[in-house]
Amino acid sequence: MKTTRSLAFLLCGLFLAAPLLAQWDDGPGEVPYVPTPPQVVEAMLKLGGITSADIVYDLGCGDGRIVVMAAQKFGASGTGIDINPVRIKEAEENARQAGVSKKVRFIEKNLFQADVHEATLVTLYLLPEVNRRLRPILLRQLKTGARIVSHAFDMDDWKPDQKIDADGRIVFLWTVTESAKREFGGAAEGGSVDGEWTYRMPTPNGELEARLVLKTEGKTLGGTFFFPENRRLEISEGTIEGNQMKFTVRRDRQAGGVMVYKMAGTVEGGQIKGSTETDMDGQAVKQEWSAKRK
Repeated sequence: MKTTRSLAFLLCGLFLAAPLLAQWDDGPGEVPYVPTPPQVVEAMLKLGGITSADIVYDLGCGDGRIVVMAAQKFGASGTGIDINPVRIKEAEENARQAGVSKKVRFIEKNLFQADVHEATLVTLYLLPEVNRRLRPILLRQLKTGARIVSHAFDMDDWKPDQKIDADGRIVFLWTVTESAKREFGGAAEGGSVDGEWTYRMPTPNGELEARLVLKTEGKTLGGTFFFPENRRLEISEGTIEGNQMKFTVRRDRQAGGVMVYKMAGTVEGGQIKGSTETDMDGQAVKQEWSAKRK
């Protein structure tokens, strides 16, 4: 994804506040690669109460240093996930040099699509908005008692169990509990979006509103938009994985032909925030949309 202007301003502020963050590269994904210093890596793992029995997942693993240290120094097993293939190759080479290749693995994948069910300890060094979007995914997938450790950034209104200063860096710890799952985990997986939603999208002629009824069957998403004056549009090619959904809507044009809307959304509890892309006479037009559970 392309880095937005607001993200660029945020990163600029971070660099001014912390010179150590100046070494990074803007590869694929939503988060720039900023290596965590080794002493902070160790502090993160110790704050998470790591033992040799733990299964560590590092989301946005970069060169794999957290997972490698977890295996080499603490005897844990682990998985690193990163969307950048260059980082994955570096991580695999670092694991080989450390002699822990049999205890760790690295997966090239979008972290929002990661399966972390087996993790007992998850580590993060991302950005506030990314943490917020990950929060319901982690709370739905992780077992009660699993721990989450984040370098520098918190989880919004989910307050940490502990917060420490590690060599001038702030590190946060949360423990997954049933109450946290209920309060911050959003809807359950599978049938989480089934039911009625109020859909809204701003347009040049004012806000467009409709009743949206969604139905899931496994990872297949179906549904119908009900607009005023008895107009309705059906969803096709719909999928949902975790809290990420994609679908297509087709509408007949008055002048002939069909308008095709490619839509994507992120489920955040009782809300969906998304974007739609339309081919408008040869030009791609993008718009934001949202929906709130009725």
